[in-house]
Amino acid sequence: MRVLISIASVLPLIAHAAALPHKRQTTYEFDITALNGRFPSDGPYGTGPIDSSLSITISYPDPASTSGSTLSTTCSYSWPASTPPGPTDWTVCQDPSVQWRLPADGWTNYGNYRVEVYQTLTSDGAGLDATHILTHNPGNRSDPNAYLSCIMMGKFNPEVCQLNGPLSVQPGPVVMYATEEAARPN
Repeated sequence: MRVLISIASVLPLIAHAAALPHKRQTTYEFDITALNGRFPSDGPYGTGPIDSSLSITISYPDPASTSGSTLSTTCSYSWPASTPPGPTDWTVCQDPSVQWRLPADGWTNYGNYRVEVYQTLTSDGAGLDATHILTHNPGNRSDPNAYLSCIMMGKFNPEVCQLNGPLSVQPGPVVMYATEEAARPN
């Protein structure tokens, strides 16, 4: 008796759901295909005046394509010597329709941060937003974000980070699924 009452209460919902138009969901993908970082490292002799930098190469959807073609651009940011690297504001990539940042709410250190990419598609600022956490965690094989390989290069030399290096747990590219946004996130 209880089963019949439950089924009877669900039947009108099924008819309503079937009447709704079904639209195809489009999945937008941004891939980080290369990453190069240079960061100061605290060694036994201290940290020298090292310029820090981070650059990523991404492939992203071509808005003019109807066949799913992609474009590629490089995004870079540099910190002056003796300035500790940290979160960044939105910075324009080589393709000016694409911007990127290292948001404050995803920054722990230069071996653990979140990368966010935004592609502007319309004149009113609507576009695609994609984000992913990247970590350097060679001792934890189960870390799904451990794409970074960071190696200290010696006294007064930077720590160098990259994708697909000898200490990377996960192989690149880093796949980021984008969402459609009315405006770039602040």
